[in-house]
Amino acid sequence: MPGKKSVGDILLDRYDSMLSTHGDTVQGANWPNETDRRTRFDVMLDLIAQKNGPWVLCDLACGTGELLAHIRKLGLWNISYIGVDRSPTALSYARAKFPDATFLEIDIDEAEVDLAPIQCDYLVANGLFTVKWDVTDAQMWSFLKATVSKLWPQVRRGIAFNVMSKVVDWERADLFHLPMDDAARFLHSLAGRRVRFRADYGLFEYAAYAYKGDDAANRPVQAFYPQGVEIAEAAHCGLFERAAPPFTRGEETERPIPAFRPQLPKLAEIAPYLRRIDASRVYSNHGPLLQDLQRRLADQFRAPRGGVACASSGTSALIGAIYAAAGRATYARPLAIVPALTFAATGTAVDLCGYTAYLADVDAQSWQLDPETLLGHPMLEHVGLVVPVAPFGRAVPQKSWRDFHAETGIPVVIDGAASMAELVKDADEYLGPLLVALSFHATKCFGVGEGGAIVSTDTTAVARATRSLNFGFMGSRDSAVGSTNGKMSEFHAAVGLAELDGWERKISALRTVAQTYKDQFAAVGLAERVRCFPDVAPNYLLFECVSAAQAPNVQACLNESKIDSRLWYGNGLQGQTYFATAPRDRLDVAESLARRLLGLPVAVDLTGDDIARVVAAVRSGVRRTKQSTLGPLR
Repeated sequence: MPGKKSVGDILLDRYDSMLSTHGDTVQGANWPNETDRRTRFDVMLDLIAQKNGPWVLCDLACGTGELLAHIRKLGLWNISYIGVDRSPTALSYARAKFPDATFLEIDIDEAEVDLAPIQCDYLVANGLFTVKWDVTDAQMWSFLKATVSKLWPQVRRGIAFNVMSKVVDWERADLFHLPMDDAARFLHSLAGRRVRFRADYGLFEYAAYAYKGDDAANRPVQAFYPQGVEIAEAAHCGLFERAAPPFTRGEETERPIPAFRPQLPKLAEIAPYLRRIDASRVYSNHGPLLQDLQRRLADQFRAPRGGVACASSGTSALIGAIYAAAGRATYARPLAIVPALTFAATGTAVDLCGYTAYLADVDAQSWQLDPETLLGHPMLEHVGLVVPVAPFGRAVPQKSWRDFHAETGIPVVIDGAASMAELVKDADEYLGPLLVALSFHATKCFGVGEGGAIVSTDTTAVARATRSLNFGFMGSRDSAVGSTNGKMSEFHAAVGLAELDGWERKISALRTVAQTYKDQFAAVGLAERVRCFPDVAPNYLLFECVSAAQAPNVQACLNESKIDSRLWYGNGLQGQTYFATAPRDRLDVAESLARRLLGLPVAVDLTGDDIARVVAAVRSGVRRTKQSTLGPLR
């Protein structure tokens, strides 16, 4: 019948309605309580064999990603997760919570759907087949068989789903109660005798498992958990007797490689500055160590004395700079133009200053806002602030933005984030009267743990920013201007001074890491895809995938090799739940870049062998993608 909804359409509508009503809660997932939901998660994870990890796990109908939250809570490092759902609303929650994870919007029902991105070792469908709402049993049974049969070829090792049991006192009309014999016959047609069931976990349902190869013969008694996880954490539902290590004794293991492993100064390097704090008994409020740090940073930037104001975080620095340059938003000019290709902190800062973030696209080459393009922007008369961003530490040249400000009168504040190395290298191009906010987070090339700074040649503007970071106080206890509490403590200043002492050594080590990456990627014919220092900040190493479809394959291969990676900006600012409804232009370039620029591991002590592992895994991911989307490979 033309226009008739499919079973998948009906389920999507119903679950979206629950999510809209209850939000990202257990009730929003149409489940009565959290304890039973966690029990279900444990039972689904029992699918995975306890040997030779890591594994790629696909979570079909993942909703808001709570299975991933459960996996991470249990510390299951050997699971590489792919979440799949049809609901953009549910996925927006998931991506906001886990910007580093892979979530795909795919309609399995589509006749020509490309399922290559969800190829995996194991697949679970938790709750997808338990509630039928007003669908008939026959329709639901056909939907289950069609879905599982379609996915079976994409699964390398095993698949699991749950359905309501027939062995109950009474059946609910809105639930799908399936005889276990029917499920057994169907799964036998796919997997032969490699089928098992569980109905021992206290719910009115059962879990069905089907395996390929010899996985069924090697099932563990309990699900696998890393050594050291407390029983209360690893087996809270009472199903498992003990927490088992990820490998049996004697098996070889490879050390996981994190996406970024910060290294700040050691205690011995910080100790002389800590002794100064002990002597002065000044711990905050622009103490002597902070003043020393600001003077030394000004020397690094070749800025005038008074040209640097340190802050408690990069976000605080940006807020202070906005207050100093533009003040709070006004009724006449409520908008702040920000690029969609940025971290959430940019949007958060303008929001906290009263502005509505207006998302604009970026230039395909610079990855930045283009001031000449914005001169003709139709919303310009409503704009009270523009915040160009230095993406991945690519510093923002000041001259064109000074010209923009002169022509429009609109204040400009630069979110310099990780661009300190470029500012030090070429202050003439990147420093001037416009305020630049920097982040000194531990993951940046210059870090104090958590901190930031505002830099400018306009010392009057920096003084205003300092006041805005100190409750609006300046020489009195009068809070005279819009402000926040964003001062840097003496302890963070102590780390910063020690960090400056070792700055050249650290940059040299990161430069060596970048060059080693370039050499090894060149050896496998992928040099043109690498973005590293000095093209981006030293704390970033980016692999530019040829398409958004390639990125999950590369990430999956990295995960299989226990190598962490990041889409550092998620899917762009518009992909964050809070900013999903923000006004915007077309964001074609920003959306494409955010999904394709994959962050690879960086650390000052990353070895050549580590880098070789990363490069090999990336190359495997590239090869896994369909040949038609690739450039030439060796």
